[in-house]
Amino acid sequence: MIFLVFFTTTHSMRGESEARKQGLSVTMIPTPRGVAGSCSLSLRFDGADPEGDGRAFCRSVGAPCALYRQEDGGDLTLLEERP
Repeated sequence: MIFLVFFTTTHSMRGESEARKQGLSVTMIPTPRGVAGSCSLSLRFDGADPEGDGRAFCRSVGAPCALYRQEDGGDLTLLEERP
């Protein structure tokens, strides 16, 4: 699973709206456990290339965010971070 976390709920809601405007397949989900310092909502990227879509969106969004991959076993990998 590829997901993008924001640090405020307002940024999460705006991020979801912007991602949908860009035609990205996203779903708002509760932020997985183990991610510190974020709000409780994240965007999960679906579709043919969720990691590529997530990376591009993370780079384009105008708010602090972090992109993660979560493996089936629950291990988290930080892919990108924008302060």
